[in-house]
Amino acid sequence: MKNKFTVIKDGLFNIVDDLFKIKDNGNKRLGEISEKLELEQFNLVVMGQFKRGKSTFINALIGAKILPTSIVPLTSIVTILRYGQESKAIVRYLDEKEEEIHLTDIPKFVTEKQNPKNKLHVKEVEVLYPSDYLKDGVRIIDTPGVGSVFKHNTDVAYAYLPYVDAGVFIVTPDPPLGEAEQKFLDEVREHADKFFFVLNKTDIVDEPDLVESMDFTTNLIREHLGRAVSLYPVSAKFALTGKLNGDAERVSKSNVLSFEKDLKDFLHREKGKTFLGSVIGSLLKYTADETMACKIEQEAARLSVEELKTKIASFEQYADTAQKDRDRQNFILEGHIRKLHQTLDDDLAVLTKEDLPVLLKKLEKKFAETTARHSSSHDLEKEMEIFVFDEIMVTFNRFRQKEAENIAAILEQIYMDIAERTNDIIENIVKMTSDLFQVELKPFTFVEKLSKKGEFYFLLKDDPGAIELIGLSIRFALPKFMTKGIILKRMKDTISGRFERHCGRVRYDLIRRIEDTSRQFKKTLNEKIDLTISTIREALNRAVALKDQSEQEVSKTLSTLSDRLSDVEEIRKKLFSFQKDVSAL
Repeated sequence: MKNKFTVIKDGLFNIVDDLFKIKDNGNKRLGEISEKLELEQFNLVVMGQFKRGKSTFINALIGAKILPTSIVPLTSIVTILRYGQESKAIVRYLDEKEEEIHLTDIPKFVTEKQNPKNKLHVKEVEVLYPSDYLKDGVRIIDTPGVGSVFKHNTDVAYAYLPYVDAGVFIVTPDPPLGEAEQKFLDEVREHADKFFFVLNKTDIVDEPDLVESMDFTTNLIREHLGRAVSLYPVSAKFALTGKLNGDAERVSKSNVLSFEKDLKDFLHREKGKTFLGSVIGSLLKYTADETMACKIEQEAARLSVEELKTKIASFEQYADTAQKDRDRQNFILEGHIRKLHQTLDDDLAVLTKEDLPVLLKKLEKKFAETTARHSSSHDLEKEMEIFVFDEIMVTFNRFRQKEAENIAAILEQIYMDIAERTNDIIENIVKMTSDLFQVELKPFTFVEKLSKKGEFYFLLKDDPGAIELIGLSIRFALPKFMTKGIILKRMKDTISGRFERHCGRVRYDLIRRIEDTSRQFKKTLNEKIDLTISTIREALNRAVALKDQSEQEVSKTLSTLSDRLSDVEEIRKKLFSFQKDVSAL
């Protein structure tokens, strides 16, 4: 049975088809709306400690053996799965190059064994596959294991958190939650409302042990998150083999179906509600423009040639004024964005002034504690490297999230203000046209929410160059008392250098996001003004063309316009009904 989201989405597809039949020259706008319906994605990230069965779990969701599995820590690269009519994979490298590969070659790029420490410089691998589970817009993201023996894997998993619509955290009955997983739960408290928790590999324990494991794990997760949680017991192994073999009983026994339903309901309720509202808004705008065009064309057709030309000249004069108002709005927006850049730079300067000295003091304290425990200079430097990276990551994760929220709030206020001014321009255009042609016209204006998707990768430990390698060998060959000062100085230089570089990386990420959303926002609002003007202009041009037609042809055109108005009005009623259904999701 289809859920409400899918029913509404299918209904909107049908409305687009009906509008295509009503008016052929609306194809471009309607095509863009149809494409938006088709391409909308829900990002689902799958996380957990290595060897909890994440890749098998994802394979079970899509019903195919796509991702590699192994008995050793495996995944080292983020892998993204989305719907595609044909099966293929695309490798994206850190230098922005891309390469299409066969599905069987995926392990060469995403596994620690074949791509150790990402020596191939892979950014991510995207897999396209014709799975029914993915067809409804779910995009699954498989991250490296939290708490992996490979430290960089955990770093990648953490960095992906802020940009997902829902997360799945995988645990198993044996072994129970480890220290790394509990640390992860502490770190994700702020994102906990969009996490689903799955107890995988339920097939390896009997019923009494499963009940005990469920209680223990649920309580532990609740303690770390400070809120009630639901834990789904699942056997990914049973789910996958059942789907591969068409064994409905085995799939049911895996308990994966109830999880899949609850997850999709959550995605559709949280993100789907905003998405459907936006599409309905676009369709209502289209039908409002179509209604306006029909009424103007009807009224203009009744005017004499001279009267029509005079009114067209008056309209063009006002349209020119409206477009100048639009350009002024763009200039105001650009000024706001420049001020926002300066705010970000000021905040980064404060971060450096206040937090870097604190980190250096922490470093000195940690160094004194660590020196007493290690007799080996190599072990001492290794532990200090981990400390430096962890402290940098915590500092910049906290700053980046707070800064992103602050920027989002400022942008929202800027956008709402300019959107209201733009809507005023549109309403004035329609009112002027209504007065000019003595016909009742009702504008429809709305504001879409913009994407907040960002992209940020923590700078991992730099690979040493030839000179640095010589320095390393000398340091590790010297007695500990001689290397202590060298190591401490290097760590201070390292933390200062990485702090500065991460300031640059955070600035780049946030400014790119500001520019992308601003560019899209400006494009959207400009198009709304331009579409309003072009809709009226095209209707007037058609009215002019009617003057060269016979009385019988004009009468037929006017009758067609009346029928079109009736059809569009019926569609508007359906859209308003869907609007109510969306608000109830």
